[in-house]
This record gives sequence, C-alpha cells and structure tokens, in this order.
Amino acid sequence: MKNKTIFYLLFLLFTNVMLIAQKDNEKSLQDYKNASLQEKFEMNKSYAIKVLPILSSYQTSVEDIFLGVKNFGTMVTQTNFSEQQDVLKLTSHNSDYWRACMEMEAGNQLIPTTKIFMLVSQGEFDYAFKYLEVVKMFSIPEAYADLYLGELKNRLELFNKQLNSEIEKGIAEHDKGNFEKAISIYAEIIKQYPNSAWTNFELFYSQSELNKKNGEGKRNTIEDWNSKKKNILDHNPFFGLPISAQNAEDAYLLFRRNSIGQLFRDKNETVDDIYKYADIAMDLEIYDFAAQLYWFSLSHTDKNEDSIYKFLYCIEKLGVTNLKQNFKGNIEKEFKNIKKNKEKEMIKSEVYKSYKK
Repeated sequence: MKNKTIFYLLFLLFTNVMLIAQKDNEKSLQDYKNASLQEKFEMNKSYAIKVLPILSSYQTSVEDIFLGVKNFGTMVTQTNFSEQQDVLKLTSHNSDYWRACMEMEAGNQLIPTTKIFMLVSQGEFDYAFKYLEVVKMFSIPEAYADLYLGELKNRLELFNKQLNSEIEKGIAEHDKGNFEKAISIYAEIIKQYPNSAWTNFELFYSQSELNKKNGEGKRNTIEDWNSKKKNILDHNPFFGLPISAQNAEDAYLLFRRNSIGQLFRDKNETVDDIYKYADIAMDLEIYDFAAQLYWFSLSHTDKNEDSIYKFLYCIEKLGVTNLKQNFKGNIEKEFKNIKKNKEKEMIKSEVYKSYKK
C-alpha cells in the first residue's frame, strides 16, 4: 500500500512538472510569435546556444571507439558560440565532423543537427534552413536530435514568414518605381537580420534600378554585382540568381541552380531527388551540402558506389583527405572520372551549347 502511495505521488509530481513545462513552452512560443523580427533573430540565436551543450553531451558520452563523435562533441563543448565562430571551418573542413557522420547510426541525425544549430547560433538562418529541410527527411522521430529539429523548424518557419512579409513590402514599392522607399525598407530589414540573402539581393536590385533612373547606370558594373553576389551566396549558396550569365559555363551553372525548383514535387521521387540535389550542389561547388546528401543517399538509393566516391570527392575538396583510406577501390581514378563526367555533362548540355553559338 505504501509503495502504491509513493508511486501515485511520484506520478502526480511528474504530471505536474510536465504540465508546467508545457505551459512554459506555450508561453515562450506565444512570446516568440509576438516578437519583432530582430527579437526573433536574437531569440533564435539564444535558443541555439542553449541547445548546443545538450547535443554535445550526447556526443561526448559515447564509447571511445566512436572517436569522431567524441572529438566533435568535445570541440562543440569547448567552443563559445556566443562569440563569432567560423561554422564551416568547425564542421565542413573538419575531419572529425565527417567521421562522426559516418559513425552515427542511420536515422540519428545528431551530428548534422548540431551543425544546423551552430549556424543558427551565428545568425545564419538561411543556410541552416536549407540543411534543416533535408536533414529532417532522414531523421527518425525516436532520436533526441529530432525533437530539437522540430522545434527549430517551427521557429524558423515563423521567422521566415515574417521576413518574407517585410521583403514583399519592399518589392511592392520597387514595382511602383519607388526605388528609394524600397531601399529604405530593405535597409531596415538588414538592420534586423543582416544575413538574409533575399533582402541583400533586392537591395542590390533596387539600387541598380535607382542608378538607371538617375542617369547613373555606369555605377552598375559587373564588378559591383560580383561583390554583391558573393555576399548573397555566403548566406545562402543556393539562392536563385535572376541575372544574365557572363559566359557559357556561367549559363550552365545558372541553369543547374534554377533546376533545384523542379525537385521534390513528387513524394515518390524524394530519394532520387536527394541524389539529384547532391549532384547540383557538387556542380555549384557547395561541397559540404553535397557531401551530406551523398552520405544520406548511401542507404537509400541503388547508386551506393557512386555516392561513396562522390562523397569522398566532395570532402576532399573541403580539405578532408584522411578518410578515403577507409574505403576500397582506386579512389584517385574515381575522382578523375567524376571530374571528367562533370565536364562532359556541362559541355553536352543544350544551355552550354546555345550560349557558345
């Protein structure tokens, strides 16, 4: 009887704790919904900084045999994400990151989830969301990381909805020919979220049109566009660039970039589309994203051998050269074939040939 009473009391205590946590979460979500864009920006960064130690604790507690996971988790634990950090250096160019991805059980996306939260901690929501979209596809609900992915997805979708609404106000002014007004709207958005690829593009576009309107079209140089383009693609390497190509190769890459919009329209083609997405990312030299997708596709497609070699090719491009020794085959020969085939595909494409005429 006494044991039943204790059990009942513990059950009530647990239930009350869960109810309080649920109410706190609902209150926090409501506060987030009511926040300004800039407040959401800061709240998301703070949330990521709080979650990262939790994610890394799962990594540092693994057995020593999983050295990549343990080393990566230790690095995350020892890094202050309240300060400016080079996330790509800590992940994409880090051998331990890719070894950790290889060591984790399929479906447990703890390692790429950690990368996503690292990006968010630094305010790089655009690229984080591109990762989140695909990582969530391969994340099993039973994994702890999936809970945090779901929460972050909700946060970023609310953020993007508000961001897009503000950008569209600027576009409306631009379409009326009120370029100065559009520029002021975009400038205000950038104050609140400086890493928006779309806002930075629209700011460039409105400024270019204003230059033409004021008879200062000479200011719209290709050099100016190239510098602005780099800033845009640094925040979102996949951003669609509605600007004319400068040469045949550029035309082909623009075509490849724009073809992303044709993917993921049919749920039955999702796995094949992941592989196609990886190929596009590799063509665009977004090697970290491509490598992640090739690794995902290893256990989900009939292109296992191709995926392995392309995965290794991409991480080699990122400077990670010490993992290919774990795989059989003539790796260097396969790398040469990948490069040769990429060039053939470009030269044979109708887009490339039509530009060359």
